[in-house]
Amino acid sequence: MGPTPLTPEQQSAKIDASISNGGYSAVLNYDIESITETWQHDDQGIQITMMTPVVPGNYPLIIYLPGLGESSETGKLWREAWAKAGYSVFSVQPKSLGDALKGTPKVAPPKSSSWFSKDYDNSAAQKDVRNNDLRYLGHHYFSQEQLSKRINHVLWAYAQLKQRNQSRLGLFARADLSRLVIAGYDIGAQTTAAMIGETYDITLPSTADFKPLAAILLSPAVDMALGDITTRYQNISLPLLAVTGAEDDDPSAISTPFARTAIWEYSPPGDKCLLVLKKGSHQLLSGNNFSQNQDPNSNQDSSEATESNKQSHFTNQYGGGGSNGRSRNGSHGDNAGIGMMSRDKDRSKVNGNQDYAQVAAVYSVSSAFLDHICKKDNVARSWLSNKANVWLNKSATLKLK
Repeated sequence: MGPTPLTPEQQSAKIDASISNGGYSAVLNYDIESITETWQHDDQGIQITMMTPVVPGNYPLIIYLPGLGESSETGKLWREAWAKAGYSVFSVQPKSLGDALKGTPKVAPPKSSSWFSKDYDNSAAQKDVRNNDLRYLGHHYFSQEQLSKRINHVLWAYAQLKQRNQSRLGLFARADLSRLVIAGYDIGAQTTAAMIGETYDITLPSTADFKPLAAILLSPAVDMALGDITTRYQNISLPLLAVTGAEDDDPSAISTPFARTAIWEYSPPGDKCLLVLKKGSHQLLSGNNFSQNQDPNSNQDSSEATESNKQSHFTNQYGGGGSNGRSRNGSHGDNAGIGMMSRDKDRSKVNGNQDYAQVAAVYSVSSAFLDHICKKDNVARSWLSNKANVWLNKSATLKLK
């Protein structure tokens, strides 16, 4: 009923071909390992996943905050790419957030293998019920009160990580806490922005002892209902990479694709980067899978996302390295087939090649940003300033200030 899934080799080849034509990838390609645990804080389970290179060492630390309805094991495309490029990645998600979307009606993705499955109800009524549920739950969890709780959970988990790091316990010993970056997707991006300086009407938990070098926001949450956006981001002085797309509509209806750029527009200049994918959906930015194989109207809950990762071998093939013909600082090549597509909401018409171009764009730009900030890599800085937009061509645009 739909396009034949690509083999792992075909998936990897598409990414390699895109990056080798002028994209950025790290010098080394590490083997990686990870652990997942559940820690208890304030009578609530906090799921964590720690991913690092196998080789012992001190690797810059990225704290990753997943989206609403996701577990700490989601965002695997980005987390694996960063870990293979020489970073330790600490993913944190309260169980309540991971389970938040369980019980909402399921709607099958367009032309998926499950189109006629009894597990899905594609009636208009069920779609309306699901959309209403997602908006209600989204506005609850994106509230300022819930934001304060999430920040407390992150700060507590970070303190636990520091203790394990100082005691040289397992994978936690490999994190270089002096080179810290915080990244988040969806509701995790909202938490991240608040922790680096976005202002709210309420007093948020103090982050004085939390000192990241930079932040990455995947699908920034910009709630227009909170008031003047021109002053809300004036305290964000850290280097920042914001990533959004022309189709970055979240199912909770918190933000719009046009509003998400505000955090870059109104934060003060200084190593601020904005990557806008010409065909980037909210679901693609989750880093779980490719949009034409998923329900465009919702985030997956944690169990669905985990199953999706099991079904897609892409994350086992794709990593950050200079091998397999990838160029760390290549020249511009022929990008035929990566042209801009119209904003067609019917995901059944999405060209799969376009998704690979978007994923390659996020990987290359985020890797260069991290290497520039955390490793003082002049090649990465030069690529961002001089070569990124030539390579991105019509698939995305990168703005710097």
